[in-house]
Amino acid sequence: MLGFLIGIIIIVCLVILAFIKANLRICHPNEILVFSGRKRRLKDGTEVGYRIIKGGRGLKIPIIESVSRLPLTTIPIDLELTGALTNGIIPINIQAMANVKIAGSEEVGLSNALERFLGKNIDDVSKVAKENIEGSLRGVLATLTPEEAHSNRLEFAENVAQDARSDLKMLGLVLDTFKIKHLSDNEGYLEAIGRRKNAEVRRDAQITEANAEAEARLVAAEAKKKGNVAEAVADMSIVDAENELRVKKADLAAVSNRAEAKSKVASDIARIGEEQKLEKQRVEMNKSKYEADVVVPARAEKEAKELKAVGEAARIAEDGKATAEAVRVLREQWEKEDTRELFLIQQLPDILDKVT
Repeated sequence: MLGFLIGIIIIVCLVILAFIKANLRICHPNEILVFSGRKRRLKDGTEVGYRIIKGGRGLKIPIIESVSRLPLTTIPIDLELTGALTNGIIPINIQAMANVKIAGSEEVGLSNALERFLGKNIDDVSKVAKENIEGSLRGVLATLTPEEAHSNRLEFAENVAQDARSDLKMLGLVLDTFKIKHLSDNEGYLEAIGRRKNAEVRRDAQITEANAEAEARLVAAEAKKKGNVAEAVADMSIVDAENELRVKKADLAAVSNRAEAKSKVASDIARIGEEQKLEKQRVEMNKSKYEADVVVPARAEKEAKELKAVGEAARIAEDGKATAEAVRVLREQWEKEDTRELFLIQQLPDILDKVT
């Protein structure tokens, strides 16, 4: 029983995988998948019978839906018009190229492209686009002269592209680029215009060259004049500068002399001051030396003599006092009978010394 269930599950899975594989559609970046068969509404409320996928994948509902692919790749278109009439009924031949593609969104006309080109091949799309671009090219060319078309190719091509884009959008196509490659005619009209233009260019070149030479001579003369004026002004400026320099040198010399004189006076004053200080110091030193050599010794000698005199006077006074005291004592002793002889005996050696 279990094996039977497993088998059923496997079969169901295989059926589902086969269903998905059969109905899954992959959309590449350069294409659009259109699932037709079911109704749906666009953003603007319009009801359509399809749905689209741009890049990605989608699952088709069997029986109900069918799937178509719409390529978005660039479609190159070569255009060649022979005898296209310009303004003035002059026929010219034009070679041009354009790149178009199918609109890839609703904003640029995808609905129109689905209505007109779904199921068509690239050649059919290219043919429709080519016819519309040729019509725009002829219409714009009819408003231009051959000279205008030849000389203003960029503006000519832009006008054609602008006119063609509005028509192509109604078809669901987008014009990426449009270029004019070559213009010619069978009557030699453009060649004559070219020769005339060349002659005009040569003439203009000669005139321009002559004007340039005249202007160059004028500029040279003016430059020489300005140079002479500038040289004279420069010489005057040099003289003025030299005079100003001499004046400044004289001023600087006067300032320097005054500064030098002031410096010398200040130096002399300082020197005299120093000499006075030195002289004062010498006087002080001589005074000190004199006092040390003369005054102080004299004062000391005087004081010593005074002290000696005082001492001598004191000694004499003391000697006098002592002599007087001795005389008094001698007198007192002399007055005594018993001591008189003893005194004479004591004085006898002195008397003998004086006699001898």
